Amino acid sequence: MKRTPPLLLTLALALAAPAAPAQQAAPDTSLPPPELVLRAIESTPEVRAAQALLDRAGAEARLRRVGPYEPQLGLIPQSRRVDGERRYREWEVDLSRGVRWPRKVRLDREIGQAGQEAAALAFEDAHHMAARRLLAQWSDWQRAAAAATLREAQLAAWQRERDAVARRVRLGDAAAREQTALDAALAQAAAALAQAQADATAARLALSAEFPGLPLPEQVQLPAAPAPLEGDDAAWVALIRQRSHEIGTAAALARKKDAEARRARAERLPDPHIGLRMISDRGGREQAFGVTVTVPLGVSRRAAEAAAASADAMGAEAELAMARRDVERDARQAVTLARAHHTIWQRQQEAAQAATLNADKAARGYALGELGLDELLLARRTAQEAELAAGRAGIDAVEAVTRVRVDAHAVWHRHGADDADEATSPALPALPALR
Repeated sequence: MKRTPPLLLTLALALAAPAAPAQQAAPDTSLPPPELVLRAIESTPEVRAAQALLDRAGAEARLRRVGPYEPQLGLIPQSRRVDGERRYREWEVDLSRGVRWPRKVRLDREIGQAGQEAAALAFEDAHHMAARRLLAQWSDWQRAAAAATLREAQLAAWQRERDAVARRVRLGDAAAREQTALDAALAQAAAALAQAQADATAARLALSAEFPGLPLPEQVQLPAAPAPLEGDDAAWVALIRQRSHEIGTAAALARKKDAEARRARAERLPDPHIGLRMISDRGGREQAFGVTVTVPLGVSRRAAEAAAASADAMGAEAELAMARRDVERDARQAVTLARAHHTIWQRQQEAAQAATLNADKAARGYALGELGLDELLLARRTAQEAELAAGRAGIDAVEAVTRVRVDAHAVWHRHGADDADEATSPALPALPALR
């Protein structure tokens, strides 16, 4: 007896729709608008803490310019009593202040300026790291939400097929075991949907908790085909290295430590304290005016402080070298992964299309009685998992390309003084605006 064509063909069409060829016109990118991203990043506690450290560095620079010394006023009132004479009122006034040597003044200003520069770059780096975290959590939420949407569509398709088979069983056109098999498939699809929805909710909560100011859309809008990373790999690596705030911060700290070491060596010549002294004795009958010069003594302690500061400067130079090494390595890895993930997405798309085509053939074979229900269900599950993998690979590709652009400060970055470097930066393709 010829079987009635099942409604599994409807499921095949539904599964085949997202696996469209890459040549289709891609919609707008699924990344959030940059103005909302910048607002969300600037409200994070990490960025606010870096702003506070920047304000502190400014205050410390002012302290360095002013210096550690302030005028000191000393007053000594006293009473003198001489036998056979009357009691005399006497007093002594001292006004003194420490004076830095000119070389120390220059070094203190250099230290303060380097500290401000390091704090400013650290603030920008905190902004950059927040952009990285936002991209990672946004992509996690996209993967989870897209999987939940697909699982929901798959469950609806299985439900329609199960209802169709149930009608055929009532009419005697299908065996009861086929309905049982579809009941099991429907239960599995429902469990997969529940898990996907839980994952999507957890990802949304995590993203909203860290970036509460970033509004999330109700549904994920993914591009039909993620754009590849344009331009030359070496140019991207060079641009990331050139605009790295991590390297800039380490370099500024190295300059600061070097200036502090030179300042500590200069401190071996102590600063003098110069003052004026006025004395009135015997009720004003005797008066004296003088200049005081006080020089601290002690060589061993100052020599030890200079040695410690020199060691700190050497450590800062080593940390700068490590920062350059790490940024170079991470930049090369990010560019390589951007290329690789786009290739992976292409292969996953091909696998999803092939799996969907195989599922369609299995549906026709089942309708003609050439294949059993178990073979059809296996083909359907394979197609579903392949489509899920293709969707994840597409989001991975978008995330990897955006990560390169974030690291290169091409997107989601508060451009400031380093914009002047763009004129001499390597030639790169025009990057699309994020909407």
